[in-house]
Amino acid sequence: MTQLTDEMFQIFDQPEFSFKKIKMQHTEAEVAELKDKFKGVWQTWKAVNQAVAKKLPAGEFAKVHVESWTNGWNLRDHYWASYRLQDLADANPCIGVMLDKKQLQVYLMFQHYKSEKRRMAPEQYNKLLADIPSWSKQIDLQDWYIWNGEMSSEFDKHTKLNDYLKQSDIQTQFKSDLKDATFLIGKFIFRDQQHDVNMEDFITQAIMDLAPLYENLDKK
Repeated sequence: MTQLTDEMFQIFDQPEFSFKKIKMQHTEAEVAELKDKFKGVWQTWKAVNQAVAKKLPAGEFAKVHVESWTNGWNLRDHYWASYRLQDLADANPCIGVMLDKKQLQVYLMFQHYKSEKRRMAPEQYNKLLADIPSWSKQIDLQDWYIWNGEMSSEFDKHTKLNDYLKQSDIQTQFKSDLKDATFLIGKFIFRDQQHDVNMEDFITQAIMDLAPLYENLDKK
């Protein structure tokens, strides 16, 4: 069990993530200490996701991808991992898991980065919107949200899934705004409510909740 702590969020509170600028503002010892903090939290993050991967049904998911704590030029302002169903391992949609300064979130998404190298178009993915009402009856809607990937950043306030499902006008406006963008849907734990959270259990359960919706892509 790995408990979600405020220290994990705190590393992302700093104002600068560029190594070049950080080195201009800090001593070598301070830079080394900062790197150690980021790498230490990332190592925990990586271990959590590796543990989650082992808890998922054998053979259903491809190998989990855990993004590095740095891209070589910058520290990350969030940590991210992705899970893909084995049958959709070469497709753009995936389940993302992200930790940033505001929240821990597990969500279904369309990965636009290098999407030309994978199969499935945004239009096909967005057809899943029609399946959300029936899928949602299988989950506890508390802490679930839906948002537009083009119109919202990870730090914006998203639409509660419960509100989306209950109000047809919200659904109509959401679909109208979507246009060429793609939707995201996921479960959140916010920084101010993270006490006594078992990260492995939370992430695993959210992935399993999303799996039936994700699997429907094979039928589209």
